[in-house]
Amino acid sequence: MKSRNSRDRGFTLIEILVVLAIIAVIVTFTVPNLEPVLKGSKLKQAADDLERALANAQQVAITQNHPVEFRFFRYDDPDSPGSESFFRSYQAVQVITSPEDHRKVIEEKVVTQVESFQSPFVLAEGEFSTLINSDALEQGSADVPRADNAEYVAFEFRPNGATNLATVDMPYWTLTLIRDSDNKPVVGEFITLTVDAYNGQIRQFQP
Repeated sequence: MKSRNSRDRGFTLIEILVVLAIIAVIVTFTVPNLEPVLKGSKLKQAADDLERALANAQQVAITQNHPVEFRFFRYDDPDSPGSESFFRSYQAVQVITSPEDHRKVIEEKVVTQVESFQSPFVLAEGEFSTLINSDALEQGSADVPRADNAEYVAFEFRPNGATNLATVDMPYWTLTLIRDSDNKPVVGEFITLTVDAYNGQIRQFQP
């Protein structure tokens, strides 16, 4: 009976080590290049989530013929007490007021639950996010998940789809997402959303 030939034998230790060495070289060069891609995909997801929430708030204002307030919450990182405060979450609500006194709130109907930006992304402030820095914004405080008594600013979508900021002399407003470790947008690592004050249209821009 003929014995098994060399084709039936297993891999030698040297062959296995060579294959492992090749894999190690590929991983060494590939993993660092994946980091920017992963960061970019998370940033895009955060921007897409915010855009959908804004668009949904506007649609609810139109279909239910009642203004919807969109809030941005500012607080420090719950995982790092004492860290710098940023706008980290958002929510859309319908604020029902008394017919006799519109300053008296009767009820708040949740349109969008409090949503946090994917870590480590937050909203830039100052000139990079003009919407959250307008003097025309409603201001207040509220409890949000994992944060105590967060401050917020808010604008409204009106039943015609416009915003309450259309009365301010600025055609559109900006919201810029950055990493919380950055003080300002870094090329290739930020996304800006614009909100048209007059029709509520939302657009994304990324360099």
